[in-house]
Amino acid sequence: MFLQVPPDPLAVDPFTVDGRISARRFTARVATSSPRLTVPAAGLAVVQHTCTALVPVIMGLAIDRALQSGDFVQLTGWLLLLGANFVFLAVGTRFSAQLAARAVQMVEHRLRSTLSGTVLHPPDGRVRQADGSLLSTTTNDVTRLATAVNLGVYPVGELAGIAFIAVALLMIHWPIGTVVLLGAPVVVWLMGALSGPFARTARHAQALLADAVGRATDLVTGYRVIKGIRAEDEATRRYRRESRTALDGAYRNTDALGRYLAGSNTIGGVFVAAVAGLAGWFAVTGAITIDELIAVAGLTQALLPPLNMLTANAGAVWAAAVGSGARVLDLLLSAPGTGDHSVRTPAPAPAHLPTLEISIDGHAPVRLAPGDLLGLHTDERTATGIVQALTSPRDGDGATTVLVDGDPAGRLDPAGYREVVLVAPHEASLFSGTVADNLDLPGVPAERRTGALWAAACEDFTLGADHGLSTEVGENGNRLSGGQRQRLALARAYTRDPAVLVLHEPATAVDSVTGTAIAQRLRAARAGRSTLVITTSPVLLEGCDRVVELGRRSSTPGLR
Repeated sequence: MFLQVPPDPLAVDPFTVDGRISARRFTARVATSSPRLTVPAAGLAVVQHTCTALVPVIMGLAIDRALQSGDFVQLTGWLLLLGANFVFLAVGTRFSAQLAARAVQMVEHRLRSTLSGTVLHPPDGRVRQADGSLLSTTTNDVTRLATAVNLGVYPVGELAGIAFIAVALLMIHWPIGTVVLLGAPVVVWLMGALSGPFARTARHAQALLADAVGRATDLVTGYRVIKGIRAEDEATRRYRRESRTALDGAYRNTDALGRYLAGSNTIGGVFVAAVAGLAGWFAVTGAITIDELIAVAGLTQALLPPLNMLTANAGAVWAAAVGSGARVLDLLLSAPGTGDHSVRTPAPAPAHLPTLEISIDGHAPVRLAPGDLLGLHTDERTATGIVQALTSPRDGDGATTVLVDGDPAGRLDPAGYREVVLVAPHEASLFSGTVADNLDLPGVPAERRTGALWAAACEDFTLGADHGLSTEVGENGNRLSGGQRQRLALARAYTRDPAVLVLHEPATAVDSVTGTAIAQRLRAARAGRSTLVITTSPVLLEGCDRVVELGRRSSTPGLR
């Protein structure tokens, strides 16, 4: 449908930032990031406000040229012109708002896509913010920041309306027009100067809200532990303190907004009243006629709405957007490696099977050759260190290093490395939705998903179940048993089909029969690919081509 948002999300390019950009520059970049929509919307907004200012002009001319002379034919023409003016006004109002709303939604989508990429795929595997704070930033702050897109639409129309009124007043009586032309910029500057305190309190209030949301998320996540140690009263007291602090911050922000709106509206009202008073004085002295006074009075009244809207659209929206933009920018810059422009070694192509070499302090290197199915038997502490080094090679402590085709993994392009090497953690998270939703990867055929479910021994609750792939897994898989969650996460790793797959204890939550089935199907599922299985399970190790035994401080790995 014309000018409607398509049903499927559009592909967008992420925002890129570096450590040198300020919150104001970042907000300005966001505000101007959708010119394809905002430029025509601004043009329609100019039409809207110009037509609004034309109403008193047309009425004044109709009175002067038609009513005073009693020419009803000419009066009919002026009335038709007034009606056409209202048609253009309505069209400009509707479609400028529609295009602006679409631009805001597109920028929101782009911002959330950028933040999702930062949160889900940080360069070193970590984002240094609490979950609740992330939620607040990706919802409340993104919404307020995206609203800055309107600054390229509505204020443009409002400024055009003010300029048109000033030009019309110049044509009627040049002193009045000169006062408006010189005074309007001063009024707008004073309104902007008043927005500073509101911007500061807005950012502080959003930070306090994010802290409260983070506290609530922590309480819900750790409720069982809190209940177990009987710390409900202390947890409640701390949450109430955070909530009260956030409420106080919201009150202060609202007070600052009220003071800003009251001050800016007062400035605009005084300016309009001064122009109207000046016009009345010129009428009394005979400098302008009665019909010119009517036109000037109408134009002066038409001057107040764009000034007030300019206060709300430009000042308040900009102040709030800068506060939220600072928080979004902090999150984007908090991901280690953001803004790091050092040269990275390109990772191997996903179709290439690289040689993986893992060096652990106190042990000989473990080498995974292309196409190998290698089992690694070691203690839990060493296994955790290896998994951490493979997951975040740039964040290691130096005790474990990873080489990919002889290149340090930490120097490879992070996105390319993740395309080649996939680490399936011991406890993986599942998405809310169905089994199919958790396996719905771009470009993956249905046959691979079916094969992955079979290889992970998921047929009992998916392929052979009543609802099949439509089975709801619940939030983080809470509708499934522990073994079902673990098998579905394994199926998702198989579906991805990376060149190198690292499995860490993939069958600890299943029974022996199911574990045997997973071990027997592992080789077929990973045929032609490289796989490293870090486990203490004899059944899984038995199915590997080679097994490396790492003792706690052995000097050489044992092979069998």
